[in-house]
Parts: sequence; C-alpha cells; structure tokens
Amino acid sequence: MTANPPIVCPTCQGVIVSSEADSYTPARGRLIVTNGYCQGQCSSPEPTPEPTEQAEKLPAGQGAQ
Repeated sequence: MTANPPIVCPTCQGVIVSSEADSYTPARGRLIVTNGYCQGQCSSPEPTPEPTEQAEKLPAGQGAQ
C-alpha cells in the first residue's frame, strides 16, 4: 500500500496538478473551483538569509541589540 500524494499545497492551499486522469474526482473538482490550482512556485520557498547576512546589510549603529 502506498501513501497518496497531497492534493492541496500546504503553502497556498491550491490544488496540485496530477498526471493521472483517475485522480480527478468530483471532490477534487470542487477544490479546484474553490481554491484554484497551485502555481508551483510556492512548493520550494526561497531560503531565508542567515542572521549574520542581515546584520551586515544594516547601516552602522542599526545592528541587533
């Protein structure tokens, strides 16, 4: 038994596109109508800068306390 892949993107709540026709059920269709499709760019969030990088970009005297 295999686990089903997620239907809804955890970030944007859009429906993730499936390559299998039998995965498009009436319930999935309702989700597509209400939530739309995931655009795919939110699945891999941009890396957040390290705290040292942020401190270096601040003007003098504006560093972390």
